[in-house]
Amino acid sequence: MSKVKSAICLTLMTLLIAGLCFICFVSFNLPNGIETYNSILTMTEKDADLGLRYGGKEDKSDRYLGGGYSAVYYPEGVISAEEFELEFNSHDMYDNTYDPDLQDILRYEKVGNLYFDSDKIKSANSSGAYEPNDDFKAQFQKAVDLFTARYEALHLEDVRVSVFDGYAVRVFVPQSDTAALEPLSYTGEFTVKYGSDASSAATIMPARATESISDYVKSAGSRTGADGTNYVVINFTQKGREALAKASDGAADSSATVFFRVGDNSALELSVSEKIDQDSLYISNGQFTEISAKTSAVLIDTAVNGVQTTLSFDVENTVNYHALYGENSLLWMYIVYAILFAAMMIFFFVRYHLLGFAHLYTYLLFLCGTVLCVWAIPFLTLSVETFAAFMLTSLLLCVSNAVTFEKARAEYATGKTMTSSVKTGYSKCFWNLFDVHIVLALAGFFTFFVALPPLSGFAFVFGLTAVFSGLGTLVLNRFNWAILMAYTDKKGPFCNFKREETEDE
Repeated sequence: MSKVKSAICLTLMTLLIAGLCFICFVSFNLPNGIETYNSILTMTEKDADLGLRYGGKEDKSDRYLGGGYSAVYYPEGVISAEEFELEFNSHDMYDNTYDPDLQDILRYEKVGNLYFDSDKIKSANSSGAYEPNDDFKAQFQKAVDLFTARYEALHLEDVRVSVFDGYAVRVFVPQSDTAALEPLSYTGEFTVKYGSDASSAATIMPARATESISDYVKSAGSRTGADGTNYVVINFTQKGREALAKASDGAADSSATVFFRVGDNSALELSVSEKIDQDSLYISNGQFTEISAKTSAVLIDTAVNGVQTTLSFDVENTVNYHALYGENSLLWMYIVYAILFAAMMIFFFVRYHLLGFAHLYTYLLFLCGTVLCVWAIPFLTLSVETFAAFMLTSLLLCVSNAVTFEKARAEYATGKTMTSSVKTGYSKCFWNLFDVHIVLALAGFFTFFVALPPLSGFAFVFGLTAVFSGLGTLVLNRFNWAILMAYTDKKGPFCNFKREETEDE
């Protein structure tokens, strides 16, 4: 291959690998201070093997993700089967005394695994089953979209929002982020009130029924000051600024509070001791963490600008799970991999000098391809099994590349040219390596179809990465070798190959 063609190929290969490494492994905060660019590895689901499994085995949202809290949001008028049975069994069915609580629970009908208030369901269909009415379905979908948008706006790793039992919402948050569970379930209109207490406070935004809150409030966000103080920032329109300034005009003479409410729930409160007349209000209660400030900001912003639903929700079935391998198990997994990666590259560069770049390029493409597949394939997650499978096929790729290098080294030592040595070396080991990779890949895929769930993930990743390893060592690595050889006239020293009689051609 000519130097010009090699230069073009090497440049394109380098750009491709750099781009893949960037999207797979680099995460950073965006300049606005609110949003975060998440890498593919960050967004890859972390599976139960970094903790304990809970729930179903098929639905990946039903898996424990290594330490945190799980909660279920039940719409008002919808209860779980457990709650229905507990309430129903608490009454004496043979007591003739009128029991209003019993009459209330008898209003519920079973829909799937949930019980619905009769006002929210259709009459039994031809098969005798009930289903929610169309209005409830539409409002529930809006609620799912709202909760999803809220948790996405938090930009927290490992948060999961999923539909549970058809018409409830299950949320999983990491161990350190439990403050978000309760507030982000609030629904309803966002209002701003001013007064001495929430019950008697006057509503100042929106002031009239013909107006909406967006006439007064633009958006909300969170900030962290240079001193580490966390703030919720509420941005007002001119009308909103004027309304707040008018209401707080006499604040210096009497204590009052601004109540920011979502539906019937308090999103934020601010004690006022002077007139407020500004476009953006920075609120810090002195106890905000970064997550709690961001949670309040997201709640307010979505109440102003997000999808709205008429349903209200109760948070139930909150469960705390502890990571089996400790809170830093994933970090230690990354550290172990980094050490092994460094050891691998030291070996190849010491043993084969600059030819180690051929292996490095091949391995990085193998690594990025694996990360992309684990992220994109729905039933795959980052777990102990997938990591073990990947490490085994990483070893397979390293050994295979070393075998091809050694075969070529042996041919070069007999006096052949580098081109002839590479060709002959590959021809002597090609079919052996091909057979090994095919057998291992087929064994992995066969095991995937017959194994139990914990082993099936290992087997599929092993089979998939065995294919990647075969393509890498038999096709890509040889191509990289050919590109690099065009850049030197001293091919022996470039690869740390020596002849028995002379060291160079």
